[in-house]
Amino acid sequence: MLTPAAQALDLCGQLSWGRLLKTPLQEGIWSLLEPCGDQNHAPQLCWIRPDLLACVWMAGGGEGTAGMAIQLSLLEAGRGSWTVPQTISRDPARSEQNPLLFVAGDQLQLIHTAQDVRDPASSEPAGSPFTMQWTARLRQQQLAVAAIAASEPASWAAGAWQPCDDLLPEPAFCRHPPHHLADGRALLPIYRSLEQGGAFGHDHSLVLPLNASGRPSAAAVAVPSCIGRVHGSIVAAADGTTLLQFFRSRRADRIYRSHSRDQGASWSAPAPTELPNNNSSIQALRLSSGRLAMIFNRFALHPEPVSGPWGEAAWPRSRWPLAIALSDDDGDSWPWIRSIDHGDGFCGDANWPLNGALAYPSIVEGLPGELHIAYSWAGRLAIRYLCLQEQEILG
Repeated sequence: MLTPAAQALDLCGQLSWGRLLKTPLQEGIWSLLEPCGDQNHAPQLCWIRPDLLACVWMAGGGEGTAGMAIQLSLLEAGRGSWTVPQTISRDPARSEQNPLLFVAGDQLQLIHTAQDVRDPASSEPAGSPFTMQWTARLRQQQLAVAAIAASEPASWAAGAWQPCDDLLPEPAFCRHPPHHLADGRALLPIYRSLEQGGAFGHDHSLVLPLNASGRPSAAAVAVPSCIGRVHGSIVAAADGTTLLQFFRSRRADRIYRSHSRDQGASWSAPAPTELPNNNSSIQALRLSSGRLAMIFNRFALHPEPVSGPWGEAAWPRSRWPLAIALSDDDGDSWPWIRSIDHGDGFCGDANWPLNGALAYPSIVEGLPGELHIAYSWAGRLAIRYLCLQEQEILG
């Protein structure tokens, strides 16, 4: 059932949820996936098979609230619409967030967070509900890829998945899928929130090695001097041996970059790139053309990198416009930048959700140069899907 907000947007039933659309003044193909709650947020895309694209996200009453659940929708090659979403994980006592999918062997792996929910009658710890991130557990469950049939929701809804278990014994948070190495191992970027308050100023990132089955194979490796650098996104450098990791900044200043020259056994201290960041999620992707793509909000609270003692994180209200940048030198420079969603223009605070909240993007490549994108749209009302060509960014 659509939420009241979604029903209001569905003008006279003209909007068909999940349907692939081609419209004037909008390059590419787009769709709005059917909402599953008042908030729909943090999507991630994953190719399950060459002919089957998945989008997973969190939905429910709001970030940090009880019953926030994980939703999954599929897009099969040759079909004109995404499937009706199915709930694949829900804990009525916790808030399940930041899901990611990846294929390990013959299994589709789901990892997401599950955090405690604050008692509304309690004032401890202080702050808003999502500050309970310091209690989050990383949970994992899996489903046989061969069993998935897009036209048969029962084959990939909650009942089809194996029971979940904790990935780590200690709390941690995640955002992006693991980076797969040539030897079958993978590197999962994670971060930890240490504060029992609301600042998030001391979040720090680590990289968790996974074996070929998608389970931890060694202790997580800390990224040095990375306080406030989170949501790591790992890609291979152009030389084929170095790894790059890009970070969101709690300072709301720049996107930061770290290097590893030993396959993730150690990392350099993150350094600022020329791309702005508004303390919202970003994602990097190595394209088949050899270029590096970055999808992000083209906005920063501070135009120059911020240094000095850490305190509370910066939270600029704007999460717009959504842009893609391309680099041909591993992120030293970004000569091609294009905004792909500006919102509908500002007209007072009442329109802010439609214009200022285009966030948490995910990007994957299909055919060479074919970019598939998903992001939280219109103040988390729905997940928007967009398919563009790399050439449209190059101009």
